[in-house]
Amino acid sequence: MTADAQAHWLPFDSYLTALERETARFRECVGAADPGAPVPSCPDWDVDDLLWHAGGEVQDFWAWVIANRPEAPDAYEEPARPADRDGLLRVLDHAHEELMLRLRNADPADAAWSWAGDPALHTVGFTMRRQAHEMLIHRVDAELTVGDPTPLDTGLAADGVLEALDWMYGGLPRWASFAPGGGTVAVHMTDTGHRVLVTLGRITGRNPHDGADIDQPHLRVIDRAAHGHGGADAVIAGTAQDLDLWLWHRGPAHPIAMEGGEGVIDQLTAVLGEPVD
Repeated sequence: MTADAQAHWLPFDSYLTALERETARFRECVGAADPGAPVPSCPDWDVDDLLWHAGGEVQDFWAWVIANRPEAPDAYEEPARPADRDGLLRVLDHAHEELMLRLRNADPADAAWSWAGDPALHTVGFTMRRQAHEMLIHRVDAELTVGDPTPLDTGLAADGVLEALDWMYGGLPRWASFAPGGGTVAVHMTDTGHRVLVTLGRITGRNPHDGADIDQPHLRVIDRAAHGHGGADAVIAGTAQDLDLWLWHRGPAHPIAMEGGEGVIDQLTAVLGEPVD
C-alpha cells in the first residue's frame, strides 16, 4: 500500500468504533423487521437474507481470516444457515464478537489475506477499514427495510467516498492493466471540503480464474487530496453522506450535482453503474 493511500485513512480505532456501532444499529433494525420483508436496496433479498449475509457470510468469514491468517481462504467452512430468526441473530452475535476480538488484538500492520489486487493491502488494517464500511452500508440497507433512516457519520462517509473510488470501483487486479483516456473528474464533498480527482479510461486483461477477457470503462484515483477543480473535465458534488450512498447505489441521484462534458459524465456513470456489494 502506498504511503499516500493510507495517509488519508481514518485512525484504525475509528474503524473499530464504527464497526461496533454500525453492527449494533444493523442488529436493532433487522431484529424489529418482519423476516420476509424485502430489502429495497438489495432486491433479491429479504431481511433474513441480509441478516445471514452480514453474520454468516461476512463477519464470520473475516473473523476466521484474522484468526487463522491463511495465504488463501480455501480452508474456510461457512457455518450452516439457521432456519429461524433467533438462530440467525445468534450467528451474527457470535461472528461479531469473534471479529471484534480478533481485530482488537491484532496490529493493523500485520499481514492478513484480502481480496484486494494490491498485495500491500493484505493487512489487518485493510480489513478493519473494509468491515467498518461494509456494516455502514448494510446498516443503511436495514434502515431502508424498516423505514427508519438515520444520518451517516460525516467523517466515516467521507472516508467511504474515498474507499469506494479507490478500491471498490478503482481497484486494479494484478492480471489487468489500466489505460487512461476518458478525461478527469473531481469529486467534491461539499460539507467537508474533501476533493478526490479520478481519471477515466479502460481496464483490459484476462481473468485467470474463469478465462474471461475484459475490456471495459474504469477509473483510477490520481489525487486523494485535490485542491480545487482546476483542470478537471467534470465535477461531481454533494455532501459526503449523499456521495457515499450514491456511489453504493443506496441513495437518490438528485442531491448529486454533475457538471462537465457529456461524454465524460457518460463514461463516469458507465463505470459507476457496475454493481458493488
